[in-house]
Amino acid sequence: MKFYSKPRRTPTIILVALIDILVVLLIFFMVTTTFIRQPAVQITLPKSKTGKEVKREQGLVLTLSPDGKMFLNTQPVPAEQLVERLRAAKLQNPNVVVEMRADQKTTLDLIITVVDAANQAGIQIINTFTRAGGASQ
Repeated sequence: MKFYSKPRRTPTIILVALIDILVVLLIFFMVTTTFIRQPAVQITLPKSKTGKEVKREQGLVLTLSPDGKMFLNTQPVPAEQLVERLRAAKLQNPNVVVEMRADQKTTLDLIITVVDAANQAGIQIINTFTRAGGASQ
């Protein structure tokens, strides 16, 4: 008895199906990824009942961490160089505004240091960031 066998086809890779899968994965990752800019330092802003929303200026963002470190636009800055850096910013833009993000556990001493440094540099406007809500407890 003679058995006839069909000649086998060589397997091929179906590129269209692979491209479809890659596109679906790409769309999935694009949709599930968040594109929120995170600050350099994680802080908890204090709450304020009377805080007002103001138009954000393109100013200097000064972040004060609870452990006493200062960051000027995400760059660490020692307290001794703060006046110098603020003066340089004031020379570049005479209408510069300092926007202070201080953690709720930041000491008053550090906040006064920042206000004094801004005054020495000739910067009159210092905005502070707060969370909406009641007074912090």
